[in-house]
Amino acid sequence: MSVFLSFLLLLLSWGSELLPDEKKTIGTYVPDVVLEDSEGRVFRIRELNRVVVLNPIYTKCTSACPLMTQGLKRAIKDLEESLVVLSLTFDPRDNPEDLRRFRQAHNLPENWYVVRSKKADSLLQAIGYRYSYNEKLGEFDHPNLYVVLTPSGKISRYLYGVNPKPRDLELAVLEAKREEVRLSPIEGFWLRCFRYN
Repeated sequence: MSVFLSFLLLLLSWGSELLPDEKKTIGTYVPDVVLEDSEGRVFRIRELNRVVVLNPIYTKCTSACPLMTQGLKRAIKDLEESLVVLSLTFDPRDNPEDLRRFRQAHNLPENWYVVRSKKADSLLQAIGYRYSYNEKLGEFDHPNLYVVLTPSGKISRYLYGVNPKPRDLELAVLEAKREEVRLSPIEGFWLRCFRYN
């Protein structure tokens, strides 16, 4: 048992520098930055006036981002009318055609926008999201998470991993609708996108 606990502690601490500090960010408001979607439409988060699930990605990711997208797509199946999903690229090289291609490749529903922003870093900083670019591999190292925002733009909850449980997401959406906030049940237990040799 102690070997398992040691492994778990190592896993939880490894790479934690990329994880958000929920105690600092939960309950804070995200900046109402201008977003551009895959069709060139421009809007702000607060204009949506709905619960938002923010999903940081980059469109050329070949590992975790597609898994996160498909996992979230399955989890929201019965919740589509009560929320909006924003897949926000953090890769400044992603253009509207890249966003459109990503959207089409995943056959995303109408309430799901693949977006970019000139102020993406300011939004990502507000949610405590950090990533790094690996020049050698030509890929980003990033945590795999979803951030649930209230209709007023407040950070309500984080969900970690690539395959959120529908019930966890449903509860997070209900809490966010009521403008409630909550730390993740297993704060810091997460997956992240990386490669190794």
